[in-house]
Amino acid sequence: MELTPLHDQMAPDRHAGPPLLAGFECGRLHWNGHDLLHSTGHLPDGRMQHHYGVALAEGAAGARDGLSWRHDIAARIRAVPEGFPVIWDLAHFDLPPRPAQHAIACAAALPPGSWAIAVNEPSVGRRVAGVIRSRAVDAALRMMTTVAMLPNRPRFATCDPFHHLHPEVFRATDRLVASGLVEMVGVNYYPHHAVEPLHHVLRVVAERWRLPVMITETGWHQGLRAAHQRFPHVQDRWDWLAHVRAEVARADVDVRGICWYPWLDMPDWQDPGRGRWPCGWPGRQG
Repeated sequence: MELTPLHDQMAPDRHAGPPLLAGFECGRLHWNGHDLLHSTGHLPDGRMQHHYGVALAEGAAGARDGLSWRHDIAARIRAVPEGFPVIWDLAHFDLPPRPAQHAIACAAALPPGSWAIAVNEPSVGRRVAGVIRSRAVDAALRMMTTVAMLPNRPRFATCDPFHHLHPEVFRATDRLVASGLVEMVGVNYYPHHAVEPLHHVLRVVAERWRLPVMITETGWHQGLRAAHQRFPHVQDRWDWLAHVRAEVARADVDVRGICWYPWLDMPDWQDPGRGRWPCGWPGRQG
């Protein structure tokens, strides 16, 4: 994936290595109907365009975002600045009732050469995503194979947590890569869940699938005890970004980008009106 920064306004030590992406939370939680596009105002008739403008000014070279079947697909795509690359989740904790038809609608609306992730984190299971892994992977494969023969098909990446290297964590991505339709493997890695060091994870992932890698989600939730215990040298979000960049350099594999996720401080999943979790981009968010 080519992601050349459109604006270079970051300090040099924050800009070295793979480009930065802004990750906009786009999920809908199955247990309470909390739609994070609504609660963050990341909507075409809300603050979506402003969010992108701020991300550009902060040095983001691209983004992750979502095309939920519950929202106006074309309007969301139009809200993105012209020429700004986005990796679109076609489903994020909210599988469409007709995955193939949704994928066709997304492909028809996307600009040529767009990137997509069919299903976000297929391995997280029923508790978070509302579906078991096999069903999530089946839906992702249905989406990818349905649009594979279309003239304006998107290029597909994957996206799954890799905090440890137990054989179970590879199963979803193994199935997706085996389709021959995946061009980049996404690694989600958060400090409060981390078991293996990031550089080792990146090397194992790159070696296993022989594809370019992207850190599709990472971030620092200030105050989480588990994160501070695992990484005592990290004091804040800037420190975590520096740690991630150092681990990428140490891995010495083809990493195409680092996506800070979420870009916006996250509304409480259980009670969106209670406040926001301090986990968004440490600079200006929007």
